[in-house]
Amino acid sequence: FFPFPMKLAFLALLASAPPIAAASSKHDAIPLDQYGMIMVHDAASGYLDTSNIITNEVYDWTRTQTMPNKSAADLLTCGARSFDWRPSYKETKLQAHHGDVTIEHDFSDSLDEILGWAASHPEELVIMHVWDCISDDSGDCTTEALKQLNSRGLNVVDDCNKLMNITVGDAKALAKNPTSPGLVLPIMPTTGNSGGQACSAENYDASIACWGTKSFTSRTRSAPTATATAPTVFDCIEDSNIDPNAPYKTLSSPQKTAVSACVEKYQDAPAPPNLQALFTYSCWDDSSSKSTPVDQMTAYMDKVSQAGPDQGSSNTPLYQIQALWEESTASVVIGELHLSSLVEDEAKSKLNALTASYINADRFPNLNYVEVNNVCDGGPELLALSTF
Repeated sequence: FFPFPMKLAFLALLASAPPIAAASSKHDAIPLDQYGMIMVHDAASGYLDTSNIITNEVYDWTRTQTMPNKSAADLLTCGARSFDWRPSYKETKLQAHHGDVTIEHDFSDSLDEILGWAASHPEELVIMHVWDCISDDSGDCTTEALKQLNSRGLNVVDDCNKLMNITVGDAKALAKNPTSPGLVLPIMPTTGNSGGQACSAENYDASIACWGTKSFTSRTRSAPTATATAPTVFDCIEDSNIDPNAPYKTLSSPQKTAVSACVEKYQDAPAPPNLQALFTYSCWDDSSSKSTPVDQMTAYMDKVSQAGPDQGSSNTPLYQIQALWEESTASVVIGELHLSSLVEDEAKSKLNALTASYINADRFPNLNYVEVNNVCDGGPELLALSTF
């Protein structure tokens, strides 16, 4: 089972306050693929500003994190120790992206924020999984990202084989920077073994969503419905040549804008929207139907944990439990009609607190990365566990 000292360290990391104690060298002998760390999903999305009325509906379902000070250091202060980081090089600017949405914050500034925090916490191991690097015709994203990482004296892991069977102490040794204090280890495979999500098995399961939606045929308007207006929003989406069952993250920015326009049209209809006719369950903690998505999430966590480091692939030395709600286009529509977002769905479902309670109860026989949305979400459960 999860080693007791490591469990306490992990629970402290998951809490957003009070300050987190430095990792102890007594953990150095633990295999890296058995070392519990919080990974932040789409970390750079925390820079997005959802207050803009033009973009907020798209950003609500793109932003997975909050940064009170618009700094990646915020995520580390909240307990993150591993980043899912996706650079973008467009118009000669190296920034970040989540799907088709560009995140206008320079990669160089993000690195300085992370390195600044690491310098103040020199015993803490911070791992950056740098992947999904996209480019336009102005240059090559991978080349530009490596320039930035190398210019700061960071030892970039370029081959997943270098992480096979290593310990936490080995990872710290790789992360040591001769030019500055702190232990920041970027993983950006460019040669040899480049398996998984920058050497981490993501264990993505698109079916685990906060909102359960009705089944959609190719033309929902032809199916019997509870009310005459119930299928309107999905008719609008299908008329835009968008499949309601498609993962929302695969849509282009124009498609996401079209989805938002359909939601607004439905909200502005003369008859009040009958939301109950559109969904079958909700993950929110006050929902009478929450057991369905929670049970699905729990079964998924159990399955990944029981598999442990052996995730069915020999080329991914690390692995994730994705303790976050996935989203189809249809589930995003239902969430938007409830004035929710990815961050709100986590907060209102108390998913981070549930995950912490499972860890505290020794439910999981194996843990490596626990990937979360809204890592800065506190709450009574997390605050209590931080002093356990």
